[in-house]
Amino acid sequence: MTAAGYRAEEPWLPVSESLIEWGQDFHALLLGDRLRMRTFRSAIAELVKPGDVVVDLGTGTGILAQWALESGAARVYAIDFNADVLADATQRLAAAGYRDTFIPMHGLSYDITLPELASVVLSETLGNLADNESCVPILADARQRFLAPDGALLPSRAESYLVPVAATEAHSAVAEFRVRGGNESLPVEQQLSQLGASSPFDTYYDAIIPTDRHLATARLARSYRFTEAETDEYAISLAFACRHGGQFTGFKGYFVADLSPATVMDISGDDIAAGATSDSWKHCYLPIRTPIEVRPGDQITLRFARHRTGGFGQCYQWSGAVYRDSRQIAEFAQSSGAGSLLQQA
Repeated sequence: MTAAGYRAEEPWLPVSESLIEWGQDFHALLLGDRLRMRTFRSAIAELVKPGDVVVDLGTGTGILAQWALESGAARVYAIDFNADVLADATQRLAAAGYRDTFIPMHGLSYDITLPELASVVLSETLGNLADNESCVPILADARQRFLAPDGALLPSRAESYLVPVAATEAHSAVAEFRVRGGNESLPVEQQLSQLGASSPFDTYYDAIIPTDRHLATARLARSYRFTEAETDEYAISLAFACRHGGQFTGFKGYFVADLSPATVMDISGDDIAAGATSDSWKHCYLPIRTPIEVRPGDQITLRFARHRTGGFGQCYQWSGAVYRDSRQIAEFAQSSGAGSLLQQA
């Protein structure tokens, strides 16, 4: 899978829902993500000092581990559950001169025991909503078992934001099953069924939604401090005052993460040509089934919830209503994943 030629409002099946299937094609996409590459490289250069012991959770191609070694790390314990991807990373790091200091560890990080504590734990297990790659329990376990008391965690914090949007092109593409990504040998309908979606509106998508499609000011949905105990199951309520009129078609989600004291990863940008967007994450598009015409001054209420479904999975629910002059004029309710939160809300 490549992102070549992707454009604004072009929906892709959510890569965070199929991370156990990531192969070389997707890892090549990660390597080509200019925003990701420059921010992570800068943060690692800031945090990793000569002689440090480093753990790289989900090493993939091994590029984060390589940057840590280039910064002087004594060794990097590189953990990945994909044996083929890990073997390729091991070969690549050996060719780069790190045969003895890149230490591959095959398996899930929960099942790995290390012979020593680390000065730095690195991870990129963030989805475009921050928590949609199970980063919270993964980082909590790594902090407790792998990290020295005075060690550094990368990322240390992440915030997810939501904003209602008038993304009419993206909505039409979803309604007509014109989405990219995933296993292109299978019909989109079959892939949606595998995601537990009974309709194309019962999942989220990866898509760049430009800022000029925002109907209101983005609101903070969730804040995680990975250096502290956190929970990734929640239900929140938000309200948005429409600043612009248009067809309300769903919500855009994105994260802003502190990778190091001086480096922030912000995926909210929309300038594809300038590399101000993330090719791999894009934004999160949470569609509603039926677009709602809104006017300036209308209020959109949202109840947003996340429930863990086991392994790396989760179910999201987004429901709410639109009010005009204190009178409800429309409502919406969608839920992703294998199971519905609508009955639990």
